[in-house]
Amino acid sequence: MIVVDIHEPSYIPERLTDMGIDVEVKAISPGDYVVGDVGIERKSLHDFYQSIVKKRLFRQLERLREAYTSPFLLLEGDLIEVSSFSNPAIFWGAFLSVTLDVGVPLIFTTNQEQTTSLLQVLDKRLSKKRVRMKEVARYRPPHLSDEELQRYIVKGLPNIGEKSAERLLEAFGTVRNVFNANKNQLIAVPNIGRKKSSEVTRILTLRYRGQTSLR
Repeated sequence: MIVVDIHEPSYIPERLTDMGIDVEVKAISPGDYVVGDVGIERKSLHDFYQSIVKKRLFRQLERLREAYTSPFLLLEGDLIEVSSFSNPAIFWGAFLSVTLDVGVPLIFTTNQEQTTSLLQVLDKRLSKKRVRMKEVARYRPPHLSDEELQRYIVKGLPNIGEKSAERLLEAFGTVRNVFNANKNQLIAVPNIGRKKSSEVTRILTLRYRGQTSLR
């Protein structure tokens, strides 16, 4: 089983499914892929560079280390691209720091096809060892303010990120009102749209079936 974050390119989970691998697409935080006890954060080379410039890279990696037994950072793209960055030295400095100081292994792939192949091999390797998959839970930072906790709860809804959670709370005032809103009310919120509102409404009204093992 490979768990894929809902914000990842659809090509990868679709290709994995074609390969006969069980795939579950859901909201994951931190990380983009979970295979057994391995948590993987996937970034394009440009995204990696931007996360350095915006000073969020090492905070993301710390969360990854806290959440998973075996964290990995996967960088996707052609390394020739690095020479076109405004300051390539920043890229290589962070690259060394991630490996030597933070201790999170780095994996390189050229494109989404290679990323898919890597995930396939990883799933096969862990399946052979019969590694029991740990529960995937969203990371909750410590010491949240009331407003941060409200956004955190709303972000648990399908396809709802930080900005969408903020818009929903501004529109409805409370977390309870967000959860009680109907589809038409959700659609009326800027940038929520029919697709998000339909999925949110579906999951909020779906009857819980429980776990087979508990029956």
